[in-house]
Amino acid sequence: MRVRGVKPFASAVGLLFGLLCAVEAAKVNKHKPWIETTYHGIVTENDDKVLLDPPLIALDKDAPLRYAESFEVTFTKEGEICGFRIHGQNVPFEAVVLDKSTGEGVIRAKDKLDCELQKEHTFTIQAYDCGEGPDGGNMKKSHKATVHIQVNDMNEYSPVFKEKSYKATVIEGKKYDSILKVEAVDADCSFQFSQICSYEIVTPDVPFTVDKDGNIKNTEKLNYSKERMYKLTVTAYDCGKNRASEDVLVKINIKPTCKPSWQGFNKRIEYEPGTGSLALFPSMHLETCEEPITSIQATLFVFGTQFKIFWMKTGRLETVP
Repeated sequence: MRVRGVKPFASAVGLLFGLLCAVEAAKVNKHKPWIETTYHGIVTENDDKVLLDPPLIALDKDAPLRYAESFEVTFTKEGEICGFRIHGQNVPFEAVVLDKSTGEGVIRAKDKLDCELQKEHTFTIQAYDCGEGPDGGNMKKSHKATVHIQVNDMNEYSPVFKEKSYKATVIEGKKYDSILKVEAVDADCSFQFSQICSYEIVTPDVPFTVDKDGNIKNTEKLNYSKERMYKLTVTAYDCGKNRASEDVLVKINIKPTCKPSWQGFNKRIEYEPGTGSLALFPSMHLETCEEPITSIQATLFVFGTQFKIFWMKTGRLETVP
């Protein structure tokens, strides 16, 4: 008796067996994941999202093929990416897999970053596949790639003046290119936010101006009889338009016009005969007004006697009767 249908049945069994063998062969984890060799990232301090170039994507040649849906085959995960591992000491970043099948991942900050403490971070990263078998044993890892991340600054700090107050003295009737200089500093880490872009005199209607470098000068000749001292309030702005945390006080004293002359003597001296010697001019001195003077003389009459007093550049004082 002949059994019909044996050959078709045997053929089907052979096809299924061959397919299962192919699937078993596909389950072998032959290849390592692949990633780029270098990545560059940017992250803003106080934020955790790292913008990476190129994007973090791991590829694996063991990714499963697509078979006919009529065969209910359970594929293994050798070609999927199960994780990224960061290497380095005290690295404040972590790498997370977004999609195991595509190998897409991201790097993000674990803690709050501070540009003022550290502007750049460098570390290495590896990708891991999901390995052979349901327990993920025999997983393979990629080469180590280098990651450079720059921390962008936020304008957190305001300018601070180096001195609590400033003061200067000027002589009336003169216009100065610079009377004094105020200076503020900023603790932000970036060039933009740490630079002082401008100073401003807050006090209205004063005959002074301040330039971008902090130099204060008068806009008109000053008059001692009109005002003996000016009090100015000055502020500073960084290049991110943050104003100084505290404005600073500037005092400018006005001195009357000075003329070189003898000072510290009385025009009239009373002397009682028999009382001994008397110092005529114990406090007498020459006011030079801080100007170069080679010599000066004065004529005095003491008890009807004429004296000429000479002051020489050497500092010698002479009297000639």
